[in-house]
Amino acid sequence: MRQMITCCCLSLCFVALSAISGCKPSNSPSADAVAGRCPHDIKAEKCPFCTPALIESDGFCGGHGVAEALCYQCRPYLKTAFKAKGDWCKEHEAPDSQCMTCHPELKAKIDESRGHGS
Repeated sequence: MRQMITCCCLSLCFVALSAISGCKPSNSPSADAVAGRCPHDIKAEKCPFCTPALIESDGFCGGHGVAEALCYQCRPYLKTAFKAKGDWCKEHEAPDSQCMTCHPELKAKIDESRGHGS
């Protein structure tokens, strides 16, 4: 009986200390939730940085002047990958490597007649 009381007291002390210290259950994603994600925090099979063959196989985005696999405008999920790589223009909310405001010479690559994935 004495062991049971001691165990209950220790449990109550732990709960009280957790509440006082502000400890909360972790809301971070489980390992299963992040499984399949690459170091750029997107699905590995969709990442052109981890799977460079996508750049060739997905064609060219004529409307935006970049490889379709790298087109953040057609594939908004790529924003996360560009940010993870450190290729992000915060001022214009675009990958720095594709920011036409900072790099107006990129506008010459746009060929809308090629369309997407051509």
